Parts: sequence; C-alpha cells; structure tokens
Amino acid sequence: MQRHMIKRITRARIWRQSPFVLLGAAVLIAYLSAASHPPSVRAIPAQQTKPTVGFVNTVYTVAENQGPAVISVSVTLTPASGEDVVVTYITVPGTATEGAGGDYVSKSGQLTFTNSTQNTQTFEVTINNDNILNEPNETVNLILQLQTPNTANIGTSQATLVITDDDLATATPRPTAATGTPIFVDLTEPNNTFQEAYQIQPDAAATCQLTLWPPGDLDYYAFAVKNGTFYKILTDQLSPGIDTVLKIYNQNGEPIAENDDFGGVPGNLSSQVVVRAGTTGIYFARVVNKSPADAANKTYCLMVDAMDEPTPTPTPTLLPTRTGSDACEPNGQLAIACLFGENQSQAFNFVPPFREGPDQDFYRIWVKPGTTITCETTDLSSVTDTNMIFLGPNGEDFNPQLGNDDKEPGNKGSRLTYTSTYTGWLHVLVGPVNPVPLAQAAQFTYTLACTSTVPPTATPTLPPTTGGGGGVIPIAPTITPFPTVTPFDLSAILTPSPVVIPEVTIQPLPTATPPVGSLGVSTVNVTVFYDSNFNFTPEDNEGIIDVAVALFDNTNGRLIAFGYTNQAGSVRFEAVPSSGAVRVEVPLLSFSQIVGPGESNIAVRVAPLPLPIGIP
Repeated sequence: MQRHMIKRITRARIWRQSPFVLLGAAVLIAYLSAASHPPSVRAIPAQQTKPTVGFVNTVYTVAENQGPAVISVSVTLTPASGEDVVVTYITVPGTATEGAGGDYVSKSGQLTFTNSTQNTQTFEVTINNDNILNEPNETVNLILQLQTPNTANIGTSQATLVITDDDLATATPRPTAATGTPIFVDLTEPNNTFQEAYQIQPDAAATCQLTLWPPGDLDYYAFAVKNGTFYKILTDQLSPGIDTVLKIYNQNGEPIAENDDFGGVPGNLSSQVVVRAGTTGIYFARVVNKSPADAANKTYCLMVDAMDEPTPTPTPTLLPTRTGSDACEPNGQLAIACLFGENQSQAFNFVPPFREGPDQDFYRIWVKPGTTITCETTDLSSVTDTNMIFLGPNGEDFNPQLGNDDKEPGNKGSRLTYTSTYTGWLHVLVGPVNPVPLAQAAQFTYTLACTSTVPPTATPTLPPTTGGGGGVIPIAPTITPFPTVTPFDLSAILTPSPVVIPEVTIQPLPTATPPVGSLGVSTVNVTVFYDSNFNFTPEDNEGIIDVAVALFDNTNGRLIAFGYTNQAGSVRFEAVPSSGAVRVEVPLLSFSQIVGPGESNIAVRVAPLPLPIGIP
C-alpha cells in the first residue's frame, strides 16, 4: 500500500459503485492483517545466546512448470520454553509480475518456531505456468521480518526467487550427408577453427538454430569491425542443456574478452560481452558448451550489435541494502509495517531502502480497548519536517481522520493521541512534508516515541450490611455476561457518506465447552459468505476468498492454527490439538467463537450492502 505524505490531512477516495468491489477491498485488507493475537514476548537473560533466524539460502530457483517454489527458513538454536521465535514473510515483485495473469501469486504469512517445532520451516510461492516461448529468467524478492526481537536475532532477511522458463522452441534435427545418420548439427558447420569461422553481420537479425553437438564442439564466428566502435556480442534463447561460454578474439587471434553467465545471476546461463574495436578488420567469437548434459537437438542464438559507448550502470543490490537505511527498512508499505513497542523510542530517517521513490515509514502497535496511545516525532534534524497519520487495523482511515503536521507553530514535529476501541493493530504512518533529495536523505532524521496509558480500574464500593455479629458481609460481584458478536461496520472506509451497517449472522454448530485443562483434538470448518440472494445459506458463488481465520487455545491464548479461506470461502483446520476449548476468530468481522473437541462447523453470513448515496 503506497501513500505519499502531504501536508494536509484530508485525502479523497474514489470507489467503484459496486457492493462486491467494496467488500472485496475489505477482504483484501484483511489478507494483509496479521493474526489476531501476537505471541507473547519475554526478555531473554543477557547471558543466554539468542538464536538467529533467517532464510536458509539467498537464492532459490524454480522452473515455471515445477512450482510451487518451496522457501526454507531456519533458526540456529532451538528456542527455549516460552521464548517463541516469530517471523513474517512477504513477496515483493522483482522482474516477475504478480497476480493471476502474471508469473507468480504474491504470498505473505507467519512462521513460529518453538521448542517443540522443527528448526527449519518452509512456505510456498505459487508459480504460474504460461506458454510464452523463450522468456528470460524472472525474479521475486523475498523479505523476512522478525516479530520477536527479544527472543532472537535476524539473519538472512532478504533472498531472491528465480523463475526459469520451460517453453522453448523445438529445434529441427538436421542430418549430415557425410554419415547419413541423424546427428544434430547446424547449418554453420563446419566452423570449429578460426579458418572455418562462419561469417555473421553486425546489427543483423540474430543467427539461431545453432547447436553445440557433438560433445566438445567449438563454434567460431567472424564479424567485421570498425576502429573505435563498440560491439555487444551475446548468446540468447538457450535450450535446457546449453550453458554457453563466449570468448572474443581480435584480428590477430588474441583473446580480448570472455563471459560465462551474464550478470552473475544464478540460473542465467547466457553470455554477453561488450568490446571496443582497436582497429578496422575482422574479429572472432568462439562459443562452447560448459554443461555436461546431452546437447543433442539443443540450440542457441548469437547476435552482434554495433553500439554507442555504454554508460556504466551500477549493479543493483538486493532489498533493502541501500546505504544509510534505518533498522526498520523496508517498511514503506502497510503489509511490511515495522513492529513498534507501545513504550518505545528509536531514531529513524527518510532514506528509501530500494527504488528511487520517496521514503515513507509504516509502524504498527498492538492495542486493546481503553488503551490510550500517544506517538510523536522528536529530535528532528534542521531539515526534517514530519507528518503523522494514524490508521486502523486494516489500514483504513479513522472517522474523523487522525493526522498531524506540526505540534505547534515553529515546531515541525508531529504528535497524535488515540484511545483504542478495539483489539488489534494501530498503524502509524510517518513521512516527510516536503520531497527529500535522495543524495541528502540520510540527513533527514527523526526519533519516533510512543507511550501508552490505561485508565485505572475502579474499585467497587461494597455497602456494609449488618449481620448477627455486627460484621460487614460483602455483596457478591455481578457476573458480566459474555459479550455478543458486534456486527462489523464499513462506514470508516465509505466516508464521507453514511452507510447501512451490514448484518453478520453467525451460525455455529453448538458444542459443549470442555472443562479447562482437559486435552482434546478439534476439527473446525469455517465458511465466510456474502448472502447476495438473501437465502441465509452459503452457495458456491457466494464464498469470500482470502479471509484470515485464526484458532487459539482458549486456556493459554496460544495461536495454534492460522489460514485463509479458499475460493469457496471455506477453510478447514483438521485435528488441531489443544489443552481445552478452542477460540475461533475472524479478525475482519470482529468475530470470536469458542468450540470444544470434535468437529465444528461455523458459517459467517455477510448481508448484502447497499451503496450509500452520494459516492461518485
């Protein structure tokens, strides 16, 4: 979620006139939200070594027809009892395109390491298999964020997923007249020496259907050059089983340049060099195959292009290693907001972690009803002017909006206070009021400090009652009934026009709550549906996809299962062990239901929402 900070607080929104789109927006936001309750964090004694958690590899490779990609994350030490290590992961597009019609499906989630889990866990990234011929390798950036800094250190937090193509043009085998046997040689043969070099023209179309068969074959090519001109020579469209090594010679047969894998990118087996001709005459290119695989019927292309003097291009670095970035980067999107303590103070800056866009910083703080959070920016450098906005658990604006530019005239710091009415994440967005020059971004510094207060609990006054002995008999306190489910309200994201609050009907299968402390195994089926035809029954086309559902052990509050609804709006948790009853929560709908051992079925109905009047 990208937000550019501006000095004024009010920001316009434009929504499409469709209740399904509005509901889809809310569901998408829920997909980015974390589980309802984060694991508890306990301080580790100074003398104890904290484990390090991170990606097992910095590069993962998968063919597009062999997905999903399996990404492994591990800790170096088994966490102590009660010292769980929790990390969240997210995919960020590199050269690959995300989405159903792209190269992969974006993925985010959470991994928890305890003293009873494996020290290596995995998550999967779905790869889309298309039919595009001879695509180049494409990349996806993988980011890992530590959610429990008191129990572990972060290790390798960024990695690259390389997607290789499987759609390659089929080469046509060509027999030779010499043997009469179908061996797979190309039409440029014989070209195994300088004297036999095959002539190609610079700036012409690529020469393709070239082979490196039989094993040990050498392919020499000759091309005319002009003194002082730069030439780019490259191999391309390699079949599986071909790994080229390209070597360039001057007119005297002296080697002047060589390349194996262009760009140093794992999985990119093509070759490319740029040379400047020192004379007018004939240069030579030699291509050999480094792969031990059978090269029969495997092909490649060769191209020579005359070009202007190339501009040196710095090698891009892996996210988010831009020099000077603060400890919370990357946190420029809501989905990767930096975890911030409710009584924490830390220095940050506006150095963007990657790309060239302006930096903005998202933070998130866990709040409960009645908690008052005050956040402010202090210790601003002489060039810093901050703006701060509070956002709800799903990144939505409050109504009225909560934002501040200057604390007071002459003070460019920002301060906001909010008393929570819900349990979940409060998001804090801090950004620069004015554009920050990239070259001087490290000079734009500030300190973020957030404090929390909880109103004291009133002590009930017990009226004295005179008994037979003249003593005081206390009155038994009134038992507070279990709160009923509150229908969720979408008015915050549909402002400024009033909306009709949708009806949420919960239809759980009634089960008895087991006594606290007993052991049990629960199977829970949850269906979330949009009742478009008002028949109060979930149907095939009414399921709401990607709604987060979490299961907690009701005895100790521990998260024991987490998932998202599928295309039918359903998610199934099978044979989940717990120490007693299980609490089922749907954070998007503020829904909570306790079930016991055995199998339970829960249906959450969302009533159709009419469009409010006045939305453009």
